Amino acid sequence: MKIVVLKGSPRKNGNSSWLADQFAKGAAEAAHEVVAFDCARHNVGDCLACNACGMNGPCVQQDDFASLRE
Repeated sequence: MKIVVLKGSPRKNGNSSWLADQFAKGAAEAAHEVVAFDCARHNVGDCLACNACGMNGPCVQQDDFASLRE
């Protein structure tokens, strides 16, 4: 199973980040494919609901979401 862990705390070494890391570690040990993405460290804009992407195409916003979407 592919799992994406979204971390959003501004504290890089805070409790929430630690818990997310422990979850990711456990999932990886259980043979899942895990990708962690730290939203607080990337530029990801809110969805504009413009439907330009058609839910399958590229977003009109030029931000870091494209790297996560892959």
